[in-house]
Amino acid sequence: MIKRKTREILSLFTIKGAILIFYGLPLAIFIRMISKLVLVRIMKINSERIGELIINPAIYLYQKENKINLDGRFHIDIFFMKTKPINTQLSKMLRRKIVIFPKIIMNPIFEAQNKLNFIFKNSEKYYPIKQREYKFHYIDKLPYSKKNIEFLEKEIERGKEEIFNKFGVKKTDKYVCLLIRDQEFLKKIYPNDNFDFHEYRNIEPSIFMNAAETLSKLGYYVFRIGKYTNKKFNSPDPKIIDYANSKYRSDFLDIYLTAHCTFFVTTMSGLDNLLPIFNVPAAVIPLNLAIARQYSNYLISTKTFIDNNNNKLSLKELFKKNLIFRQKKKDFDNLNIKPLDPTPSQINKLVLEMHEHIINSKPYTKEENDLNNLFWKIYSELYNKDENSKKEININGELKVLSRFDINFLKENQEWFLN
Repeated sequence: MIKRKTREILSLFTIKGAILIFYGLPLAIFIRMISKLVLVRIMKINSERIGELIINPAIYLYQKENKINLDGRFHIDIFFMKTKPINTQLSKMLRRKIVIFPKIIMNPIFEAQNKLNFIFKNSEKYYPIKQREYKFHYIDKLPYSKKNIEFLEKEIERGKEEIFNKFGVKKTDKYVCLLIRDQEFLKKIYPNDNFDFHEYRNIEPSIFMNAAETLSKLGYYVFRIGKYTNKKFNSPDPKIIDYANSKYRSDFLDIYLTAHCTFFVTTMSGLDNLLPIFNVPAAVIPLNLAIARQYSNYLISTKTFIDNNNNKLSLKELFKKNLIFRQKKKDFDNLNIKPLDPTPSQINKLVLEMHEHIINSKPYTKEENDLNNLFWKIYSELYNKDENSKKEININGELKVLSRFDINFLKENQEWFLN
């Protein structure tokens, strides 16, 4: 604490500090002086990570649409980008919806406001977004937001033309996007940082090839997407496209393909924050189930977790060991627990279930519905009693189950959730 305060004081004796004192601070004080007449609110967007570039502005637009975080006063909300945006198309779409000023103008005022907030303890008043009180606060509302980011008609036509001209995908063709998380993006963006603590969130890409081949036989094109990847996803099948490593990958197509695919398969990474905004059906394979978001057209699966003796941990044990909410490698290593990637067969069955039941509305049998309901009943009881979910439950009430769970996994692993 003392070291941090010392660094802050010393930073005032730099050029940046002088700009803050002689430019940022007077304007921040002026903003507070006129706040009873006009409330000026400023927000920095973490634009170097695509998930953050998407989600906080999207939540702001949802709140604005639903008149959340307003007190009746006339207000002006101004945003600025922390760095050059990681995706130029997303930046264009945001600029059509929110006021974005250059960082050089806004950052000194924003930093001065933060220092005044420390003194007056009233930061929320000068912040455009009502802060999330838990990780996924407001995100489940985004599919119902009508005034969020969107494509222009000319952009939609451009997208259709590009995927036809570059990949042969006609307007009537179906396609699936496949997002397989690895560390390459973080290594490129932050070359001096170590992100090994995220290792268990990654999945080996080759595990998905069988599922991609199945989707191709069903008439889908399959786009493996992502900005940077450390392994190829090559196939002789022309309908299986390693778009992430192709010469045609672009910021525009990253967003267009994600928003317009028939359905999305994700191991959970930043780009899938677009899915609730565009209400895209998805098959989701998270590291842990509490991180999986609850939407009505989502199908959730899971990894398997084993101890040192190769014994599988049950759902109840994952809650008991406080791992159901965890994402960091050390949390699992400290308990000698290792997550195992899904098998190719598990993923293949998962995409078939998406195709048949979620996309084509094939009814589940009574037995399958009963098994799904039993799983979520057990899961909900454990979740609603867990200390980690207390804040969310205090705000939203007990867990509302909207998603289906991987029915084949439940059939083949009943002891996992019944014991």
